[in-house]
Amino acid sequence: MVRLLKPAIERRYDAAENGIGMRKRAAEDICRFLEANPRVAYDMPLERECYYSACENLLGDRDSERILLYLPLRFLEDAPETFKKAYRDAWYRLLNTRDVRENFHTGDCFELDARPRGGLERVVKCAHLTPWLLKYGYINERQILRILRKNSDDEVLLQSFEDTWEYIRVNKILGSEDLYQLTSKTAHLPARKKPEPLYISKKRLEWLDERNKSSKLLTPTAKLEGPFSDNIPTIERQLKEISSQLMPSEIVLVGGSQLKGYGTTDSDLDIWTLQQLELDPQFRPGSPHATHIYFNTVWLSGKAVVDELEQIANRVTNIYTDSVKYDSYPEIKRQAIERLESDLLQYRLLHKGFSRFTGIDEFYIPPEMDGDCPFYVDEYRRIATMLYAKYVWL
Repeated sequence: MVRLLKPAIERRYDAAENGIGMRKRAAEDICRFLEANPRVAYDMPLERECYYSACENLLGDRDSERILLYLPLRFLEDAPETFKKAYRDAWYRLLNTRDVRENFHTGDCFELDARPRGGLERVVKCAHLTPWLLKYGYINERQILRILRKNSDDEVLLQSFEDTWEYIRVNKILGSEDLYQLTSKTAHLPARKKPEPLYISKKRLEWLDERNKSSKLLTPTAKLEGPFSDNIPTIERQLKEISSQLMPSEIVLVGGSQLKGYGTTDSDLDIWTLQQLELDPQFRPGSPHATHIYFNTVWLSGKAVVDELEQIANRVTNIYTDSVKYDSYPEIKRQAIERLESDLLQYRLLHKGFSRFTGIDEFYIPPEMDGDCPFYVDEYRRIATMLYAKYVWL
């Protein structure tokens, strides 16, 4: 095997102690319960109690509260009241967050100059969970009505709630009078039109072709919830080839869907050269936009720096945890954490990897809620929750 370092997210998780160890224990409690309950809920009173308690801790942490977006919906029912309160509090906070809508759908984000109105469509994604929160008693129609009245000029928030009205109606989650009260507050919104790119580029055509292609999985027995280092033997030949071509002092970072377990036989590995990254203002070490590159990849080096590889990797990744910038500016830290989230849970896994791996490609949630993707499928949410608990933190 070539000399390499497994992903920093795994190395940090394995070595977690003290305060970080509390996060590790929470992740272990969450994963223990979800591993034992892949499709049906077994009677595991102690494990169930630990699961909800661990989720409460993460929901109460501003750096981890976005786990709410991924928690399996079936375990919202019959949850302890303390969990419901922690969930509800985090949900209210996330009403202020505007996510890129396509991140939670198919990932069809256009090139910058091909975007209508120059921007990306936004969504308050936690609002799309409203039907289940109503159904399981986390909130009621009066509370939603207050939110709609208070934010009557926030079109993104109102539209995100309006997306759910049809699902609520069809599933008879609210009575007709209560639903009318809600729908009347969003009736003035313009009809939503699916955005179309201003032009079709060669790159977009290639992306569409690759997205729709049916390919054979490289590692059909992989565990999508990690650890990703278990998938390294599958790509050993490619790593050896990359390593053999390195200059003596060169360092490269290798990642992608093959490392994460849902890659196909014709998937490419993502390869970055550390020296080139360090010269790029957007992706140099410490940039929140590049967090996934440094944490979710294996590191390879040329012969001259083999003995220094771990020290160099630690120096680079420690910028995200030990620097004044990340200690003093929580918003920058949250951006970096959300970049880990999008890389691990959204791009590739949600957009295509999960369906290719599991064969689940039929969905029963309305298109208004972007329901033609695995986001609402509890098996996807189970995997995403485990990944979030273990690896989406700094």
